[in-house]
Amino acid sequence: MHPTGGRHRKERGQKVSSTAATQRVGGKRRSAEPAKTIVMAYVERLVRDGLASCAEIDNGGTELTLSSGQVLLLGRTSITRIV
Repeated sequence: MHPTGGRHRKERGQKVSSTAATQRVGGKRRSAEPAKTIVMAYVERLVRDGLASCAEIDNGGTELTLSSGQVLLLGRTSITRIV
């Protein structure tokens, strides 16, 4: 069920496309998942600043290795600490 109380598009049998999941606001593309957007921006900044490195893995996820030695698996909807 959708947070507003109605049924979500998927529950009504309608397809949800990637373009439906984003919108343009002020000329910029915005994600329908603002928390994920914030987390990924922070991860990108860690990599850019040399505090972490990323590598894609076979299952489609991303392995994030922090300079402290911690390893995290970034899935589509979750983050799992490996080491």
